[in-house]
Amino acid sequence: MFDRQTLSLYGRLLRYIRNYKTAIFITLITIVVIAAMEPLSAIILGNLVDESLIEKDPNSFILLPLQLAGVFVLKGIAEYFSKVMSTWIAQKAILNIRSELYRKMLYLPQAHYNETSTGSMMSKITYDVTQTGNALSEAWIVITRDSLTILALLATLIYYSWQLTLVMLVIGPIVAFFIDRAGKLMRTSSTDMQDDMGQLTHRLEEGLKGYQDVKIYGSETYELDRFKTAAESLRRNTMKVTKVSALNVPLVQVIAAIALSIVVYIAVQMVNAGTMTAGDLITYVTAMGLIFEPIRRITNINATVQKGMAAAKSIFAILDAPSEDNNGTQTLKQIDGRIRFEKVSFTYPSADKPTLTELDLTIPARKTTALVGQSGSGKSTLANLIARFYTVTDGQITLDDTPLNDIELNNLRQHIAFVSQNVILFNDTIAANIAYGHDEFDEAAIIAAAKAAHAWEFIQTLPEGLDTTIGDNGALLSGGQRQRIAIARAFLKNAPILIMDEATSALDNQSEKLIQDAMETLRENRTVIIIAHRLSTIENADNIVVLQDGVLQEQGSHDELMALNAIYYQLYTQGNLSE
Repeated sequence: MFDRQTLSLYGRLLRYIRNYKTAIFITLITIVVIAAMEPLSAIILGNLVDESLIEKDPNSFILLPLQLAGVFVLKGIAEYFSKVMSTWIAQKAILNIRSELYRKMLYLPQAHYNETSTGSMMSKITYDVTQTGNALSEAWIVITRDSLTILALLATLIYYSWQLTLVMLVIGPIVAFFIDRAGKLMRTSSTDMQDDMGQLTHRLEEGLKGYQDVKIYGSETYELDRFKTAAESLRRNTMKVTKVSALNVPLVQVIAAIALSIVVYIAVQMVNAGTMTAGDLITYVTAMGLIFEPIRRITNINATVQKGMAAAKSIFAILDAPSEDNNGTQTLKQIDGRIRFEKVSFTYPSADKPTLTELDLTIPARKTTALVGQSGSGKSTLANLIARFYTVTDGQITLDDTPLNDIELNNLRQHIAFVSQNVILFNDTIAANIAYGHDEFDEAAIIAAAKAAHAWEFIQTLPEGLDTTIGDNGALLSGGQRQRIAIARAFLKNAPILIMDEATSALDNQSEKLIQDAMETLRENRTVIIIAHRLSTIENADNIVVLQDGVLQEQGSHDELMALNAIYYQLYTQGNLSE
């Protein structure tokens, strides 16, 4: 059951409960009481036979039944407090693990999210942590309590007849072999179960989030089949664990029962020979019968332990993963916003060729720079590198002549507002979404930001205005409204650097005209980097950067690039600037 890896994992789990020493101490006291009551009840039954039934001692008629009742009352009270306290400890641990795991996920690098599905990440918090909680709430209690109970009962057996106890001990190595073998089988299947649960959650998330595409393309059957495949795989691995667990317990019980039969036969012969009293026989047989139940529980808890350890291994893999690099120590209070790429190359971890190659580029401070190029040219990558969602492979990026890697990460991002091409809104009020990341909601500032993004016009028409809850990812808003809320959030941050990655792609012509008017004001004293769909947005930029296959090909104003009659001219005339 407990090989070196299991002990290591379980020992690490136990660190999450070490701060609750008082609760653990109370639990251990109740466990000792429970363990002591088992052999005591067997001894009282033996005395009852010898003193009450054979010797006819009148004092024993009342005293011994009262003792027996007292044992069970005390045991019941101890079991209650043991269960309540152990569950309290385990739930505290689950809370701590979940919080630590989610905190770690928030600080993981962008590459991790690209390689791992959201459903799989969610499954670790919802399912895997629950499995580790079961191992903490049940396993250590069962193992500690029943180990002490077995030791107490074993001591009783040895005291009454060490010869008969030797026969019982013969089954020990046999039982240990079956428990160890079953544990290894269940660990493998339990690990597969964690993966299956992550895949199932991923399928479910995709199907529910993409419900409109599922319906419009008539893919209900396809999605259902994918879900059923993941669910069937989970069912098969669950049954593997169940079968091994179900076979393990009765097999151990059969072996123990055979030993019990042999012991009873020998004990009866000893009573007939006068070397053991009838009461001693009852005590011995009762204690021997009682010892099988804790053995069964320890055998059965193996399944819980293996599920918990498989889940713990999955959780610790996340906790041990490297967080975003944040080795910078410099903090910048105010910046001009001049960004320079010095022979920057970048290759995604799973890519065969670089996305950017030896890029030399200066983005002037307090000017608007438009990034232009076909799909895959490196526009979004360039923007992500500025926000340090990724770290450059070669070369360096500087902000006001300070290398980005030397700037403390949170400090760097305080100076950057980012509007992604994938708008992310939260199931909260409009005010909370615009003021996201701000500890205090300044309503006047929120309204000003909404007006700047031309979102105030539609916000005013909503029944609850800024207090309107917008649903999951803004489901109750139109595409253009969602985009304007995201832009208002960036306006409210009022950062000196504004990155807009295809930020106007969800706006109609009228909405974009309003946004462009706001952008004219926003450009003042601010470094703006735009990856836009609309030609008008690019034309009004102070500087246009043309990328092709990760290489800087052209740079200049709209008129200058059109005069070159080269790549930009072809993209512009063909209308492919947004591809």
